[in-house]
Amino acid sequence: MGENSLDLVDRLVDSGLDLKEARVIVAMAGREPIKASEIGSAVQISRMDAYNTLKRLQEKGIVAATVDKPMRFTCASASDVFGILIRRQENELKRIEHHLADLSEDPSAIFLSPTTTGDVDPTFTVLKDRQNIYAAVTRLIADAETEIWLVTGRWGMLHFIRAGGDEVLNEAAGRGVSVRVLATVEHRTLRYYTELDDRIEVRHTEHLSMNGIIVDDDVAVTGISIDSNPVGRGREDSALLVEASGFISAQKDLIRNNWGTATDLSAVARRIEDGEIVEPLKVSLGGGSFYSRLKQYLAEPVADQHPSSIGWTNAILRVGSTTVSPAHSLPTFEALGIDTDELLRAIGRRIGEEIALEVESDEEGDFWTELAQRWQELGMGTLTVEGDPPQIVRVENADSCGGAPKLGGIFCHLDEGILEGIITSRLGVEVSAVERECTATGKDHCHFDIVLKSAS
Repeated sequence: MGENSLDLVDRLVDSGLDLKEARVIVAMAGREPIKASEIGSAVQISRMDAYNTLKRLQEKGIVAATVDKPMRFTCASASDVFGILIRRQENELKRIEHHLADLSEDPSAIFLSPTTTGDVDPTFTVLKDRQNIYAAVTRLIADAETEIWLVTGRWGMLHFIRAGGDEVLNEAAGRGVSVRVLATVEHRTLRYYTELDDRIEVRHTEHLSMNGIIVDDDVAVTGISIDSNPVGRGREDSALLVEASGFISAQKDLIRNNWGTATDLSAVARRIEDGEIVEPLKVSLGGGSFYSRLKQYLAEPVADQHPSSIGWTNAILRVGSTTVSPAHSLPTFEALGIDTDELLRAIGRRIGEEIALEVESDEEGDFWTELAQRWQELGMGTLTVEGDPPQIVRVENADSCGGAPKLGGIFCHLDEGILEGIITSRLGVEVSAVERECTATGKDHCHFDIVLKSAS
């Protein structure tokens, strides 16, 4: 700094600013919008020192921030800075006079003067509610300059995507930030990772279940309490926003150690797609879904319902001395001691779990609205919800019979199981089916209610 600059720094300090604040103001004077890292380099302080100093100057009305990514800062002119300081001190003087007047009226009153320090200590800020946590995470990513480490655990990427994090993460990678994601990948979350920017490196580990992020070695967010329900709203979630170099360094060492032994995403994707890491049931909504195919395959062998579509067989099944007709597949299961009602209900629950993951809304009302639309798309009838929070989920005009009224009952069990899976995944409560009505004419439709047991 030149002689005039040093003189201005001294004058600003004499006017009530600390040394870092004064040096930052002088470094910014007359310059275009500037990044925090550039300010830190100019005055030889760390970027976090620069961020904290800029934050204090923003609170004093001396510095303003732009909406750029990363954020840039502008400063009032030197003369305006002194004007702002004069007004602040005038207000401070008025407050002191007010305290003196109060003390004169009541000499026994005790006043504690606030104290400030120029140094910024490490900070640990608690964030509550999933929405607030991911809002903070996305802001940090938007301001990232060199490096991002994102750890998502089993369901973290699902929540991250729902918060719009993929867009800001892809944007960061696009502007040259090194982005690495350490995750626990399974078939239900694989697509979220494969849709990320190709410049983002993703690896899979089963040995690190934490959720968090480290940005530029300066700031970190780490999960404290995360809802185990993947489709819950996360209102009890909590996390720490950390600005402490020692803590961040230790966290980064832990992540790097796991990164070194983690599996590349492409290898994990091949294993999942080849069926080595898969659940026994896969679901695709809409035409050609597992649900539609299952109903078709179960209904086709019933001769008196679909005579044109029967695939006859020469196989004859005998249980003891009793011959079981091959045309009636479900009675065959029952003859073997298999409870088809519970079988279909169990399959339905798995379908329901998948549908609960597919419906992305975090707001309760929006969730049920979108679910009703998906339900209609699957040809499962009209779904309505009674009560807030929900007490009864009603399905009307459900074409559960599928044109085969003799099989209508078991299809009701399938649809009931689907709703059980959705509600249990979403709300974590048990449900029961009541008032089921399945017709035998093939012209009308089935109706049934699902009642939350906790509400009964």
